[in-house]
Amino acid sequence: MTGPPNARRPRAADVLRTFLALAAIFPGLLAGLAVLLTTRDRRRAINRAIDLWGRYGLAAAGVKLVVNGAEHLKAPRPAVFILNHQSGIDPILVCALLRRDLIGIAKREIRYNPLLGPAFAFAGVVFVDRFDHARALEALAPVIDRLREGFSVAIAPEGTRSLATEPGRFRKGAFHLAMAAGVPLIPIVIRDARLILPRGGLVMRAGSVHVVVHPPIDTRSWDPADLDRHIEEVRELYRRTLPTSTAP
Repeated sequence: MTGPPNARRPRAADVLRTFLALAAIFPGLLAGLAVLLTTRDRRRAINRAIDLWGRYGLAAAGVKLVVNGAEHLKAPRPAVFILNHQSGIDPILVCALLRRDLIGIAKREIRYNPLLGPAFAFAGVVFVDRFDHARALEALAPVIDRLREGFSVAIAPEGTRSLATEPGRFRKGAFHLAMAAGVPLIPIVIRDARLILPRGGLVMRAGSVHVVVHPPIDTRSWDPADLDRHIEEVRELYRRTLPTSTAP
């Protein structure tokens, strides 16, 4: 199995850990359903499911999170959290990092995944068509109201997994959401998740993932006419934070 130069070949224990990390979604779903049935509080139920999959999924995969700037994950909220998309383990990382009051944005294809599709739908994930700009904007429109209700959003502006540490081109959806809802944009830079589960790979390796959470960016004064410049400034922030896969 091919992968990044520093990603070791998977072992039998890695296959087991991968299965357990994916299966860890079920305790979260069951706990969330129990909360929903007993309290009728969908928001509390989703928070429970997100929190448990993040914690159990990382533990099962043998992954340790090392976070610089963790205080920016808690406040200010709501916010639009953007992240570079390196690996199939990113959804578990997002759950472990953000834990509550979260709406995810995912590509439409995941909706048809027999495991992740129903789970993501239960969690209120918004599915967008990466190849149809008009339909993607239409799907994102209701998210503005959810942001104003107090939910945060997690979205990968690249739209697909990057091939290396260099971030891909950023699409505008996340930036439009932050501006329209009047909430901050918070960049989450994931440095080395690709070593845990390489692009195109199926098996996770145990290890550490180093994350840098940058201070919130106030978008309320942004001029839409200058949006391309703002996006490039944020992308440059990712470039400066992604030169190596070592701890910050």
